[in-house]
Amino acid sequence: MAKRFHYAFAAIFAATVAGSGVALADSSDEGLRVFKAANCVGCHKWTGAGGGGYGGAAANLRKTKLTLEQIELTIRCGRISKGMPHFDADAYTDGRCYGMKAAQLGPGQIPPEADHPLRPADIDAVAKYVVANIKGQGEATLDQCHSFFGAGSRVCDMYAKRDEGGVQHADAEQQEPAEAHQHMKVDAATDSNAPHQDAEK
Repeated sequence: MAKRFHYAFAAIFAATVAGSGVALADSSDEGLRVFKAANCVGCHKWTGAGGGGYGGAAANLRKTKLTLEQIELTIRCGRISKGMPHFDADAYTDGRCYGMKAAQLGPGQIPPEADHPLRPADIDAVAKYVVANIKGQGEATLDQCHSFFGAGSRVCDMYAKRDEGGVQHADAEQQEPAEAHQHMKVDAATDSNAPHQDAEK
């Protein structure tokens, strides 16, 4: 009887956590892993600040107004006529993205394919990582850099100097070392941080 109660309690607790939106301890780590593995850094930088010179004019995820659901949609489907790639391998095969199929889109309208598609669980994890660790975070800090690259990483030296008053933030962003990112092979495109209606254009 006690064992049955234990299992029932565990099931209720798991359902409560899942339904409440509370992230489990390792969910942020998984999202960070996907953010790195999918080369989000190539366009958005490790900070998520985006901007020109990193595979196009990528959106600033630190200032984005998109909701979690809109971020997930953008990762899955990319952005029509923009440089943001789609990470769902079947994005434009059956109308799941913006109600559009590849045959309905003209040349250059289909978002580029990602080098490596992501599973739904990976898309969910990285979107939650963006919302929890990047969106609305203001300027990048030394602690955030250490969380991304690991304590003691030389990539973070510029943030240590800035925090000591030796380097301004804007200069640090412009001088971000090459090892902090890799370029993603996508077309340059303007971007915005507001909800978009690409499918209607």
